[in-house]
Amino acid sequence: MNAPQIYQQRFQASPEFSVRAPGRVNLIGEHIDYNGGHVLPFAIAKGIEIAATPRKDGLFRLYAAQFDETYEGPLAAAKTADRFWSNYVFGVIHEFEKLGHSVPGLDAVIDGDIPLSSGLSSSAALEVGTAWLLQQILGTNLTRMEIAQLGQRAENRYVGVNCGIMDQAASALGQAGRALLLDCNSLQFEQPALELKGEVVLVVAHSGIRRGLSHSAYNERRGACDAAIDAIRQETGKKISCLCEASLEDLEASKAILDNERYHRARHAITEEQRVRETVQALAKCDYQRVGELLNASHFSLRDDYDVSCPELDELTARIRQYPGTLGSRLTGAGFGGCTVSLVKVDAAEGLMEDLKKNYYEAHGMEALVFATASEEGVRTI
Repeated sequence: MNAPQIYQQRFQASPEFSVRAPGRVNLIGEHIDYNGGHVLPFAIAKGIEIAATPRKDGLFRLYAAQFDETYEGPLAAAKTADRFWSNYVFGVIHEFEKLGHSVPGLDAVIDGDIPLSSGLSSSAALEVGTAWLLQQILGTNLTRMEIAQLGQRAENRYVGVNCGIMDQAASALGQAGRALLLDCNSLQFEQPALELKGEVVLVVAHSGIRRGLSHSAYNERRGACDAAIDAIRQETGKKISCLCEASLEDLEASKAILDNERYHRARHAITEEQRVRETVQALAKCDYQRVGELLNASHFSLRDDYDVSCPELDELTARIRQYPGTLGSRLTGAGFGGCTVSLVKVDAAEGLMEDLKKNYYEAHGMEALVFATASEEGVRTI
């Protein structure tokens, strides 16, 4: 991945600006960012690079190296069905214009090494990278959290996915050796250490299935959670601002007016919030056995209550759990494909990855994508 070099080849000039934004792995706290919960993601070494030079004529010449696709024309007023990657760029540009900034046009190359539809947040990295790039070009002074919020607005309003703030925040705020404990209701955050003391390592493995949670399925689940919190407020009389503020007792008290689907969606959100809090406590004590148990419980809840797993993710996490030295494994990201994250003893990690290459990827005729990872820096100029 080298967007500046590709830019040089394509435009026969050096780019004036180059930025890098990382993808993310969410250790735990899935599908609760839009329910006001706490999440625990961290930025990873895989990411998106953008090399660009502003133009004065309002023309945008954008090249996405991963797709070998080009957009050339004026600023798109609305999202397009083809060249979907450009929607994330234009969504961010429109958000800057709403703040009163005029973007004159761009020559830009976008490249990345985040596997597409993997659940490792290539879209959020592109949004955050574009926002950081425009900040350098326009001389604005948005904070990193404001950069994340702008990226979220772009995805909500322009792309049309009603996502929460987690992915963009992890890409914007990431720090090497630390996770991001983010309260998605208040946007207050801490950055606890994620160095793992050399005892354990985090292993990411792709299921081989491109993440298949459609925009409509995502929005349906968010709608079910919104309906559940309305029912809980009605039944308990409590002024609860978000679903993750509710307790299991509140949920059980409201069960009679909830259909089965809404009950289970809400149960996942409420119990996942508790698992995040327990994970942070266990990490502080270096109780990695407990962290692994919580990762397993998270996967089972996502599978059974939230219904966002798939046979391949279930098979992959089960195989990983059975490998000696594995402490826990769960899907990470929106689900229905994409990646898993597993906590593994250091001396077992290489063996696990080789086992997966032979007995999962080769057995299914899939390209192997499995790697150990640590937390990395967030978006930055390169």
